[in-house]
Amino acid sequence: MQSSPLAQNLEAAPAPAEPFNISSQTLTASNGGNSYAGTYSETPNKGTTMFEGQVANSSTISLTITENGSPILTEIETAYYLENPYQPIGLTLSSNGEQFDFLYNSTNPLPSTLTVGESGPLGSGTYYVVNTNKSIGFLTQTYSVASNDASTVELITYATGTVYGQSISETIYYAVNASGAAELEWFDMLVNGTTLTFNNPAEWDY
Repeated sequence: MQSSPLAQNLEAAPAPAEPFNISSQTLTASNGGNSYAGTYSETPNKGTTMFEGQVANSSTISLTITENGSPILTEIETAYYLENPYQPIGLTLSSNGEQFDFLYNSTNPLPSTLTVGESGPLGSGTYYVVNTNKSIGFLTQTYSVASNDASTVELITYATGTVYGQSISETIYYAVNASGAAELEWFDMLVNGTTLTFNNPAEWDY
């Protein structure tokens, strides 16, 4: 009797169109006896607006984190970019009521095809006090592509930097299928000095 061959993991997929459209999802984390919930979404906005003297499109990126049911972080980013081809320009950020501006110094697009094992830069830039030229930090973004399963590859985006001397770090894991559609899998984020991993517990039930 001949055994059935094991399904091979997908090795490459078209890069998802940017900006991503990620519906709101709530994932969970735990650390030191505390329970956390993180609700994340990426939503392209309709129409155009002015940003840094340019007519730009925008997306809203929302993140809320609770600890033992109480909110500890609320972030709203408005990301500004040009379309056809997609090119990020910068963003405005509100984090727990504090507001910042961010401008890209350099950007690099994702390759048209995501191939397992590859990695590279996405962009870097500077944070400013809102509506000023006073710099208060920096951010560097990179990506890598990893093996995931038979129908998707894993696109991982990394963002690291500082604001007012405090480290910031966020890693987002997307599953990208053979059609180039992306879904949020989980994310890691530095919260109050501790890196938390937010995932969907149902994915780990066997």
